[in-house]
Amino acid sequence: MQEPKRTRIICSVSENCSNYDLLRSMVEAGCNGFTINMAYIKNKESLQILNQNRCQLEAEFKTKIPLNLILRGQVIRVGQLQDPETLIEEGNIVYLTSDQHKVGNNQFIPIDSNEFLEKLNINDKLAIDYGHIILEMIDIQMFDQVYEKIGIDQMCLLSGVKIYICRCCKTGTLKSFKPISLFIENKAQKEVEQQEQLSLTEQDILDIDFACECSFDSITFSKVNTALDIIKVKERLEKNYPHMQIFARIAEKLKEEQLEEIINLSDGCIIARSHISMTQPVEDVVKYQTQIISICRQLFKPVFVSTYILESMSVQLKPSFADMGDISNIVKQYIDGILLSGETSFGKFPVLIVQTLNNICRKIEKKLLQEHFDLPQQRDQYQVNFTGQPIATVIAKSCVEMAYILQAKAILMLTRRIQTTLKLSKLRASCKIISISDNQQICRCLNYINNVQSELVNGFANQEEIIQECISRLIEKNLLQPKDQIVVITGMVVQNKDWHINQMKVLEI
Repeated sequence: MQEPKRTRIICSVSENCSNYDLLRSMVEAGCNGFTINMAYIKNKESLQILNQNRCQLEAEFKTKIPLNLILRGQVIRVGQLQDPETLIEEGNIVYLTSDQHKVGNNQFIPIDSNEFLEKLNINDKLAIDYGHIILEMIDIQMFDQVYEKIGIDQMCLLSGVKIYICRCCKTGTLKSFKPISLFIENKAQKEVEQQEQLSLTEQDILDIDFACECSFDSITFSKVNTALDIIKVKERLEKNYPHMQIFARIAEKLKEEQLEEIINLSDGCIIARSHISMTQPVEDVVKYQTQIISICRQLFKPVFVSTYILESMSVQLKPSFADMGDISNIVKQYIDGILLSGETSFGKFPVLIVQTLNNICRKIEKKLLQEHFDLPQQRDQYQVNFTGQPIATVIAKSCVEMAYILQAKAILMLTRRIQTTLKLSKLRASCKIISISDNQQICRCLNYINNVQSELVNGFANQEEIIQECISRLIEKNLLQPKDQIVVITGMVVQNKDWHINQMKVLEI
């Protein structure tokens, strides 16, 4: 029986979300959830289609698959290109326009914001794809003056439109929908520029409402400036969508107290390494990533690492050694999940990428787990400071230690919250955590958490029957076998108020 993968794999999709066979293949390969970025979506119906496909996949695979929406925010992006990728070499002249109806190439690039282009001045530098390509503005002319140089057919509709002429200062590969921004070398000026950007636009608010209608499980800010941004959205969702989770995507270096406040108020955190690298040296990005992971562990929040994961496989069949080393390092830091972005939304080999990542994660996890059995003192690094709920805290710690001693095959717990499950996960339990809930959205969100599998039941009226039913499901899925021992955590409603964890026992199958 193969040990279930612990690290979650969340795959980005775009217009390909309507391809059920593709989504099915990714789930088979090891995908645990999907995310969709509104910056890449032309038709909002894609959200409805993704939810419909998700429900069908859940029925087929007998699991719960969470859906996450990444808000567009104020990020400016390149438009659609003719080819999946095109090379722009240093010294080449390129022409920018705000006309999104035109498909671009390595010479003519549509940009999705006329306001952004209007603010540009001669000698301004532009960074595409987080600095992979650097352009310098050298002139601004009307289309009628330069159309012969551009050499694209059927351009007459651009008559009277401004064309922004740039020289390439840094060779790079350009892909559709990559972000573009002013390249500011002065760090202080760059920080001021970032703080002036709005975290939440009017369009974002409309997208949040539509995602809720489409039964999405979480919303991710493309960029969070202050904790107030999180509070505003939570207040908006509290009444009608109380279980909708709000994730903060950390896209820049923040002060420690500001970072802690944002993570504490959010339901999870996504580390956008490519964004952070725009303002910080690469070596500082790695250090900052470790800091964020540590804070999330202490605050019991799911944490995901995104961007530049198996980037090499976007265009080739095998990963680079650098990519494999990077994955190994972040899995060892016990993150909750890895978020694949362009690798699965626009890459040539999305299923192979998921399969490769799944295999790498399994091998690293297996080695780490064996080390924790052989060297129990290594488990101390996963100790965290608990505050409040002393009974649930003692039970969680005792449960994890008991699972190690007995070499239990699973920890089963009945829960109406996510917090206790997060505590068990952050303590790095030796076996699979089966979290049983009577709320479908909570079940889906539980599957964001490292080493957790959720099971949906119809109420907690008879806990013993529910436990036996879930054990039968796990046997059917080949996750449990006769003679296996499991640790069971249950609770009760106290004085018609909230659900409290207060019992622990060991069962033999």
